Amino acid sequence: MNEILLKVENLHTSFFTDTGEVKAVRGVSLSLEEGKTLGLVGESGCGKTVTALSIMQLLPYNAKITAGSILYKAKDLLKLSHEELRKIRGGEISMIFQEPMTALNPVFTIGEQIRETIVLHRNFNNKQATDRVIELLGDVGIPEPYKRIKDYPHQLSGGMRQRVLIAMALASSPSLLIADEPTTALDVTVQAQILELISDLQNKKQIAMILITHDLGVVAEHVDFVAVMYAGIIVEYATTQNLFSEPLHPYTKALLSSIPKLEDKDVKLSTLQGSVPKFSQLPKGCIFYERCAERDSECKEMQPELIEVKNGHWVACVRQN
Repeated sequence: MNEILLKVENLHTSFFTDTGEVKAVRGVSLSLEEGKTLGLVGESGCGKTVTALSIMQLLPYNAKITAGSILYKAKDLLKLSHEELRKIRGGEISMIFQEPMTALNPVFTIGEQIRETIVLHRNFNNKQATDRVIELLGDVGIPEPYKRIKDYPHQLSGGMRQRVLIAMALASSPSLLIADEPTTALDVTVQAQILELISDLQNKKQIAMILITHDLGVVAEHVDFVAVMYAGIIVEYATTQNLFSEPLHPYTKALLSSIPKLEDKDVKLSTLQGSVPKFSQLPKGCIFYERCAERDSECKEMQPELIEVKNGHWVACVRQN
């Protein structure tokens, strides 16, 4: 068994707005071993990206971590000084952001942007840094990288820009990579290429990864463990095999049943009615109550805790406890 690289315990993150406090992440706990991949799944607005930004401590000005701990190599990131955190963030922990066109600076060449990360975290001179940029661009499959380093983001396709972000994230040889929907807005063929590229680089360099995605097909192929998030909490956690073979939470079941299957091409596709509740108006009982097909009166009274019901399989549902 590999050592625990990251351990998040009882994480709470809130946004403070003119109308009051909005609790976006409420008691999230998860762990990740060296070299393993954790999939973080759920609908838009469930708190996946806020969880990732909390780990990186890249939250917007009106957001704050109000409770919990984030242990990286047994060191609590929340207790580090700004300088200590800078050495780890971007150096040992890197992130691939959702939208490459907004994540890259349009007024600097891609070579300059990747070089900045290398110079900041590695003791390289200009020539060594440039050579490293060319090597990284080659690693992520960009043709003629010695020419491309002079290109600006608008000169590249969406797939190429995403590869640049991956190269930037890998520039300082991190131990942990957080990939926030790395295939957003890419066509299916390019998506497959990008995911295969990330997987190959991860295996080659033994990088642990948190993969945030809506695509359960991607989860089935690329992750070892899955945490299902809904309205700021984790409602189910299991190995990928156990989650797909025996989902326990009604929300997980609904997500899986909405995936089209080739053998059921004449069957009407299942849909999940309703939407994620507003964080400022969360219900008293189970947060999934209004949309749940298995609800009963007990569900309306309390939000169940995440409990291990089988070996390594955790669920927050009164019907499973």
